[in-house]
Amino acid sequence: MKYLLSLMLLIATIDGSIGDIECPLGSVYYTISVPEGWNIAGAGCCGITASDSTNPAIGIIALNHLHQGFDMLPAYTTPEIYLENYMPQDFSKGEKQVTDMKILRYEDNQDLANAFASYAGLLASGKSMRCSFAVNGIQAIGSFTIVTSELMGYGTTINFLGGVYAPADQFEIEASKLIDIFKSIQLIPNYRNICTPPETCLSWQYKCRDKCCSEPCKENGYCD
Repeated sequence: MKYLLSLMLLIATIDGSIGDIECPLGSVYYTISVPEGWNIAGAGCCGITASDSTNPAIGIIALNHLHQGFDMLPAYTTPEIYLENYMPQDFSKGEKQVTDMKILRYEDNQDLANAFASYAGLLASGKSMRCSFAVNGIQAIGSFTIVTSELMGYGTTINFLGGVYAPADQFEIEASKLIDIFKSIQLIPNYRNICTPPETCLSWQYKCRDKCCSEPCKENGYCD
């Protein structure tokens, strides 16, 4: 699916160190199609969030590379533990305060979580979960995919946090629209070289400007 490939760019930096990518708060490196009047907040290569300016309990979130370095979470923090114990503080930005985060059930479709966890490596774990919480006191329901990576007992990082949410009595009605907004996320081409790690060529390949090639690069430096 096209949107799955697009979202893969959100976690394409996970094989590098945090120092290798740019995650300036307030910088929007992605495009997203939202209704007029919505608020959009960027975190550079690390993703984007969007919410209804008239109702903070309606929105989407797509972030990567959370809790790196000195900010890493305790060892063996699973997606479930992160959702209930740490996600509220990551979700609470500006005037938005998120509380009472509880898992309701696992989503029937775990394809997105499994794909992202497989991409992240052997020590990664991914889950897609339905949960309840409150945003500024408004009861909400959300569906979130969380991918964590365990660092050999030293700590845990969050490779990916993505999902949609709406007031509890509106979630089933709003879900389809929110998923379409989520699918619309695209990395702006000008930031592709900044946000995605360079391809590592095999020992027998030539590193050209566009990709790794089995033959010497052409005079212009490209493979094709």
